[in-house]
Amino acid sequence: MARLELTTPEGQRTFELKARNTLGRHPDNSIQVLDKIVSKEHCIIELRGGVFILKDLGSLNGTYVNGQKVQGEVALTEGAEITMGQSKARIVRTAELPEPTVAPAWEHSTGATAAELEAKGPPQPTVPLKPPLAGGFRPMSSPTPAPIGGVSQLNTSQIIAGNPPSSSERRLGMKTRVDLNDNKRSIGTQIDATMKGFLPYEQLANNPVQLAQDYERLRLSHELSREIALERDFQKLLDKILETIFRFVRADRGVILLKENGREELVPAASLRRDGTDKPIPVSSTMMEHVIKERKTVLTHDAAQDFAASKGKSMILNRISSAIVAPLLHDDEILGVLWLDSESLAQFQQKDLEIVTSIANQAAMFIEINILGKKVEQEAIHRERFSRLLSPNLAEKVFSGELEVRKGGQLVQACTVFNSDIRGFTSMSEKATPEAIVEMLNEYFELMVETVFRFEGTLDKFMGDGIMALWGAPVVHEDDAIRSVECALEQRRVLEIYNRSRAQAGQEALDVGIGIHTGPLVAGYIGSSRALSYTVIGDTANTSARLCGIALAGQIVVSEVTLEALRGRFEYEELPPAVLKNKAKPFRCFNIRGPNATVTVPDSIRS
Repeated sequence: MARLELTTPEGQRTFELKARNTLGRHPDNSIQVLDKIVSKEHCIIELRGGVFILKDLGSLNGTYVNGQKVQGEVALTEGAEITMGQSKARIVRTAELPEPTVAPAWEHSTGATAAELEAKGPPQPTVPLKPPLAGGFRPMSSPTPAPIGGVSQLNTSQIIAGNPPSSSERRLGMKTRVDLNDNKRSIGTQIDATMKGFLPYEQLANNPVQLAQDYERLRLSHELSREIALERDFQKLLDKILETIFRFVRADRGVILLKENGREELVPAASLRRDGTDKPIPVSSTMMEHVIKERKTVLTHDAAQDFAASKGKSMILNRISSAIVAPLLHDDEILGVLWLDSESLAQFQQKDLEIVTSIANQAAMFIEINILGKKVEQEAIHRERFSRLLSPNLAEKVFSGELEVRKGGQLVQACTVFNSDIRGFTSMSEKATPEAIVEMLNEYFELMVETVFRFEGTLDKFMGDGIMALWGAPVVHEDDAIRSVECALEQRRVLEIYNRSRAQAGQEALDVGIGIHTGPLVAGYIGSSRALSYTVIGDTANTSARLCGIALAGQIVVSEVTLEALRGRFEYEELPPAVLKNKAKPFRCFNIRGPNATVTVPDSIRS
């Protein structure tokens, strides 16, 4: 027969020619030409009647034989120089070529895969071959007319019965779909991105190929687990995933893109370049959209060709030649996309596709575990924060989702605000050590806050020696004002007990004044997303603080609005009208003396 000596930018190789040989950049060709300027399916060389015939398949940059561009088909003489892009080839005879009596015919079944064509065998002879018009490559024993420049342009109708299918009708490879109609261009090889399971050994004992594949998957899983399983830092985890992938796949660039804050938009989360630079890495939204929609890992040997109908030009400008794009799937949820590319054509093979899919699945699992771990940590932080802010039963409602807490404020028509502080605290601080003051405040706050929570109030804040609490936000009760006064009375009783213990220790007693006012205000979480604080804003809060300011030691001073909401449950005395800041008229206020003996207080309030 004969061989083809091929010289490309990648080097020189020799191929034994068969009866039919496909040449192009795609690896599914029988002769792969690693040249960026060569089309994926560039040309065909066939043996017909002892003559090798070259047919250009509508390649972008054309095929040349001895410097002449091929139009249709040409017969090749021995030693004729074939030029495709930057690559050159020539045919060298190695044995006598057979002299078939008939010519093979092209089958007109469009869309057949290479496997289907191979299963059908070589084309069957149909019509006797007419002699070529000019000298082609023949056995040395056959007389050959002198060629003109070594090339003869042939009329296809004189060679075969029936024409070969157009390039837009071909499909090459078992999994590679090639459709050269730009408006229907398909992406190259793709496989399902779902995690494959492992079959029992008895089902694989006689299948060494499957055993080898499973072993490789297990090895990769072990390597990846060893590298990243214990990494708690999320950014370091992503960086290690890319570094591990680069050990197994010859990618030049890699990017992990993730969904952020529940949005569908993909945001770059980590990137790596083999050259060590930090230049931006361009990615194709077209490929990523396809991967997310199909949930398949995609391999393209020539991104510019595969996406000529959409983003092909940007692929060329960004020097994206080969790429593998895999969805990061966990429990059928898209977490993001893994992007790997290279400036070299046909850099990745089928094995790389399977490796990347396997790694992407496992990486997605580790990413999800890390994300869940962060959520657990955040929930623990929030639980602790709410436990300090709310009574245990209210905090549990927040954790279970019954009570929504979100950033922002809302108008509350009737909220009761409670303020208290220690009388004479400044002079007390001057006489005691800082350590003693801090210890005292901690003991005092512990007792007072427990009382607030007992009556289902919300702790707003500590202000030096003062406490601010709320009833009516974020949870509303019909008797919020009553609960606040019950809490004040209980605090007064608890303080008496605490003062007795202080007296026994030779320490000064604490005296507290309390102010309570009810009215409209804005309540909600205010601050940054990392440091939210629940509080209230408005005149109601200010008035409560000013009532606290005029309260004497042991007094519980309430406003007229709050008194009306108490519905006669408590004994009180009216105090002289107070002049409060920002109040045009003297302000009516009342001192709560204790429960009204004639009114029964529900156990739900006292419990």
